[in-house]
This record gives sequence, structure tokens and C-alpha cells, in this order.
Amino acid sequence: MKRDRSKQHLVKADYEKFRHHDTRYYGLFYKKDENGICVKVDLKRLQTTTGYSFTDAQLKVINRRKTHYFYPQKGEYSDYCCNIFSTRIQNIQEYWNNHYRDLIQYASSRIEKPAEKMTGDCGLFMSGILEFDEAQMWATLENVKNEERYRWECDLAVRSLYAQFIHQMASQIEAVTVTVLTRKNAIEKQFCRNILYATAAGKAQKVTGLPSFRYYDKLYCIWNFIKHNSQSTYEKLNGTFPEVICRGNEYHQGESAYCFINFSDELIQELLDGCDAFFKEYCELVFDENYEEAQWNYGKYFFDIVDDTREMIINPMGLPWCL
Repeated sequence: MKRDRSKQHLVKADYEKFRHHDTRYYGLFYKKDENGICVKVDLKRLQTTTGYSFTDAQLKVINRRKTHYFYPQKGEYSDYCCNIFSTRIQNIQEYWNNHYRDLIQYASSRIEKPAEKMTGDCGLFMSGILEFDEAQMWATLENVKNEERYRWECDLAVRSLYAQFIHQMASQIEAVTVTVLTRKNAIEKQFCRNILYATAAGKAQKVTGLPSFRYYDKLYCIWNFIKHNSQSTYEKLNGTFPEVICRGNEYHQGESAYCFINFSDELIQELLDGCDAFFKEYCELVFDENYEEAQWNYGKYFFDIVDDTREMIINPMGLPWCL
């Protein structure tokens, strides 16, 4: 009669036969192949040898197992679709915080403010053609025009940079969406948002019904208006998200869209946070992925715990490998 291997496991005496640099000493068994890393873990042995403490939420998931060993759900962090989306959005967020936001502030400050005009700058006054009060009026009008031109140039530079960032952000988010759906065999050579929505067919909820969908939709509405500068994209944005549109000026098809959008740092942050939340909800709905669990329930997470402990034993001084 064949023995049931699912009930077989090593005991302390067996583990002590392995050397400290061997992951099996710590209760971690793994293999690597073309599909990635496959891990099984003896949690009791791992905790005893590494001193690692799992949270209550982690233990709740781990204790659902029906075997002695725990088998992580995935091999790598990036095997979770929600982590792929989150990582890309975090990269965009870091670029915004560390580089682009300061660039917008710099662009406005580097535009030279025009010098104030004085009566002595009026050539007709200096030639004796105009009176002093007429020269004063000339100087006042020139200063008003110069100030208006200066504000327009600053506003144009800032708006242009905001529009470029939103275009870049939306393009990157669409790119990572295509990457994930391609990996899931949901698309071949073409992508549109209807394909994204169709991936939830048969699920308990539609993609458009997710709590954070409005932020994803908002990004696309703004992006389409910036790209197409058309009446239809303006009406779509104005009808769905009127708070994004500048009030006081009527839009005519063909005018530059970025001149009619209320850009701000708060808008950028809202879109980043909202899209991050949307894709976590989307992956939970479509791929049954829980984002919190996806931060640790993969083989490499446990391998790194063991690797850190081995490093402390083998290289306690933390010397670089090249020495």
C-alpha cells in the first residue's frame, strides 16, 4: 500500500543533519524551474530557527492549511497582478514626488518677470510730445499688459507640464493593464476598456460598479480630452466630472484642452490614489487576489526570511561580497 506523503514531515533530529547555510535547516524547501520558485515551509521550524513572528492576519491564513507544511499561494511577489499594478503606480508616484512636482514649480519661477515701466521709458514723453500725465497713463497701461502677458506665460507653462504628466501617467497605467491582461490571455493585439470590463463576466459585480472606478474613469476622461481636443470629449468630461473644468470660458472644438482643465497637485494625487485603489478592487474581483495577503503569501517572502538569518550567521559583520 502506497504511503500518504502529505502526512510525512521531518522532525528536529532530521533538520539538525542539515548545515546552517542550507535552507532545509530552517524548514524551507524549494525548487526553481522555468515556472519560477516553488516553496513549502515548516512554519514551526522556521519560527524556531529564525525568530520570525507572523502577524495574526498571516497566521489566520497559514492555519487554514490541511497539511503539516505551508505552501505559499504564489512563487514571486510579481506573480500577483495586484502587485504589478501597485508597483507601477508607486513608481509614478515616486517620480511625481521626487522630480516632476518640483519641475512644475521651477517652470513657473524661471519665467522672467517684466520690469516695471516708468514715465521716463516713454519715448514720446522724452521727446516732448506727450504731457507727464499722459506718459503716466502710458506706463500704467504697459505695466498692466506686461503683467497679463507674464501671468499667461506662467499659466501656459504650468498647464502644459500638468497635461504632459497626466498623459504620461495614463499611458503607463494603460501599458501595465495591457501587460497584465496579456499575461492572463485576455487580449491578443488590441486593447480597449471594454476588454477590461469584460474580464469580470460572470462575477458578482461589474468593473464599472467598483467603489473606486470613478477615479479610473476620471483619468481616462481627462486623458481623452487632452488627446482629442474635441467637443464630445469635453462634454463627456464636463458631464461626468464638472469640477475638473475651468468655469468662465466656453469651449469650442479644436481649442487646446489643457487650457480648460483645473489642474492641481491635489488632482494628480487623487488620480494616483484612486487608480491604485481601483486596481486592488479589480484584481480582487477578477483574479481573486487579496492585496494585503499578496504582500507576503508567496515563496520568495519566506525564502528572504531564511536568507536574512543565514546572512547573519555566515556574514555577521555585513561585509560586501567582493571582499
